[in-house]
Amino acid sequence: MSPMKDTTMNNAQKICDAHIHLFPDRLMEAILHWFVKQGWTMPYRKPVEELLNYLENIGVTSAFVLGYVHKKDMAAGINLWLKDLCHKYSWLHPYAALHHEDHDIESILRQALDEWDFPGVKIHTFVQKVSVSDRRLWPMYRMLSERRKGLILHLSGMPIESPFTRVENLLEVLRSFPNLKVTIAHMGLPKDFSLAVKLAASYPNVYLDTAFILGNPRFPLQEEWLKAIDAYPTKFIFGTDFPIMDYSPANAIQALKQLPLAEEVKTLLLWDNAMRFLQS
Repeated sequence: MSPMKDTTMNNAQKICDAHIHLFPDRLMEAILHWFVKQGWTMPYRKPVEELLNYLENIGVTSAFVLGYVHKKDMAAGINLWLKDLCHKYSWLHPYAALHHEDHDIESILRQALDEWDFPGVKIHTFVQKVSVSDRRLWPMYRMLSERRKGLILHLSGMPIESPFTRVENLLEVLRSFPNLKVTIAHMGLPKDFSLAVKLAASYPNVYLDTAFILGNPRFPLQEEWLKAIDAYPTKFIFGTDFPIMDYSPANAIQALKQLPLAEEVKTLLLWDNAMRFLQS
């Protein structure tokens, strides 16, 4: 079956995919081509409209669109593009791009967070080659905390391990901004899951997302994941990483639905926790 022709799933359960990436066509193609050069298969190389239709067809009713940039002076343009896209598709929630070398960080954030009412920011520590403890990001943390907006952080050794992606780098930030609303993407895997869970247990607004994990043949289900979700069911949020993935997001949804957990917990993961994260 074609990767873009998965059978439509039952839409009775509301589903929020809290980790997708959409970019202007040329930039998206460049990102996917980078993965292809690393030896990955990138089956979802389609126009934005087709990608969104596909998500709707597999039952996704809401999604966080995570912007990011690899160099300075790009963020404002990407954020404008996201604003226009999410105005057209009202079920999308845009998370602003920001680069730590931008000279006008506060201006970029005021436009995205205040003028356009974005629910938060995405920082891709691997792509940007920046630690979350870098002091150039402190104005962002302050502004997000004041507005009770969210931050989604790539703190994971996927696709490649980097000193910038360790969850331990978040400790200093949370000590200074203990109420900061943060999602640790990819559950901190493959090396930092335990610490990510400890932070979620210790700080009221720290979450983990499941992007690129559930349903992925690379990551067989682990008992420690189930125990953590069962212990902290309000702290895990479903996401896929679509379209920057080489397996079906429908498989990720199905894998979550088949977890040996209470149906109420699955509802939290698929919808309620994401909606709480959106609230300011």
